[in-house]
Amino acid sequence: MTGTNILEVIPQLDVFFLVVMGVLVFLMQLGFAMLEGGQVRSKNVNNVMMKNMVDWLVGCVSWLFIGYIISQSLNPDDFIAWWGKIFSTVPFLKDNGLELAEWFFGLVFAATAATIVSGGVAERIKFSAYILLSILITAFLYPLFVYLGPWGASVIPWHDYAGSLIVHGLGGFLALGAIAALGPRKGRFKDGKPVPILGHNIPMAVFGAFALAIGWYGFNVGSAIALKDISGLVCATTTMAMAGGGIGALLVSKKDVLFTANGLVAGLVAICAGTDIVSPVGGLIIGLIAGAQVPLVYKLLENFKLDDVCGVVAVHGTAGAIGAILTGIFGMTVFGGTGQDINIINQIIAVVFCILYGTILGYIMARIVGVITGGLRVSEEEEMGLDLAEHKLPAYPEEDKM
Repeated sequence: MTGTNILEVIPQLDVFFLVVMGVLVFLMQLGFAMLEGGQVRSKNVNNVMMKNMVDWLVGCVSWLFIGYIISQSLNPDDFIAWWGKIFSTVPFLKDNGLELAEWFFGLVFAATAATIVSGGVAERIKFSAYILLSILITAFLYPLFVYLGPWGASVIPWHDYAGSLIVHGLGGFLALGAIAALGPRKGRFKDGKPVPILGHNIPMAVFGAFALAIGWYGFNVGSAIALKDISGLVCATTTMAMAGGGIGALLVSKKDVLFTANGLVAGLVAICAGTDIVSPVGGLIIGLIAGAQVPLVYKLLENFKLDDVCGVVAVHGTAGAIGAILTGIFGMTVFGGTGQDINIINQIIAVVFCILYGTILGYIMARIVGVITGGLRVSEEEEMGLDLAEHKLPAYPEEDKM
């Protein structure tokens, strides 16, 4: 690049950075599909995979036309201006389409928030009802939450570098509301006691957890947005929180494979908020606590007769809440943090707001969708196997011949 001013190539570098980081986050859709697919019964695998695929497909459309602008502005003029731009190439030729690269990076985050709900409501929700839920989350509920928080207008200010609350906490608590509205799977509770319903392929779930972990480096490191702002600290704290999450869940669950895989993910969820301002040891501790609570919260929900198939409330909801609060502690200089933009009171207020916003709107949204689609969940007969009932195709046809 002899003779080229570095200022002239900064837009190209930032576009490249956002696209590559965004693709890594997009890989998390594969991780979710495998993690959820492994935790459901073989008769429902295609249904889970289909939900994850269509999540992404409808998310692209709803984020283009509605969600992206809501995340930045509630001014009707901004909607009109954006709609006027997306039917042309001309407005995006400047800066190598940097604005569209930012749109894409926002899209993969929105799709992550939406697909979290899938794991909680698996094996009994109508496919049409779920897709409508996904559209509403991507187009309205998630972008509005973004707008209210530190990535938008900062109506409620808190430190959340990569989305412990904004993405994962919201997704987890939206799932909690939808789970409450939907009710448990048939046979999940008997005489008031939980009856385990085992997933069909634990190795698939573990592979999914590792795929998520790979994508998480795009999630956290990519949240710098600009290439000049990337940080090796973010990479290190992400790694240590992942390790802590897996170890914490392993110890509390007494070596349960599935809880350990989900604990690994919970550690990654928890570190998102403070990954840029806590020390590597702080990241490890945050991960340990987040992973340790996964089996505990999962069993607590069982006591309330809430059927969270893939443990998304613990892995994303409460792990995100814990991460946000602990950011307010381990981000302090006295605990080795940078002390930047840290106020523990603001962190706690944000957690309470996220829990209420997500759970209440998740419940109301699920109820409304149930009315629109003629029922939120499938019939008892269809619940015998959603792959055949909804998609007319079994995931493992060889098994049906045996």
